[in-house]
Amino acid sequence: MNENAITSYREPTEAEIQHTAYLLWLESGRAEGRDVENWLAAKELLRHHHAPAAGHKHRVFSPIPPPIPAAPPRKVNPKM
Repeated sequence: MNENAITSYREPTEAEIQHTAYLLWLESGRAEGRDVENWLAAKELLRHHHAPAAGHKHRVFSPIPPPIPAAPPRKVNPKM
């Protein structure tokens, strides 16, 4: 493989950006009026996360946590 070849990588998805922006918002103490700033910071953070590290063939540990899972459906007690 050519070492000078351009390596392509995928752009972060909107869901990934949204999740990361939410985490940044929480980390900032839920500061109001910074939604665009958090969105752009999340997008930039994820772009660096998805980009291949120079000279590395393996993925580097990510400080970005996995997405928050959806809550399971609540069970209704039929004996009321």
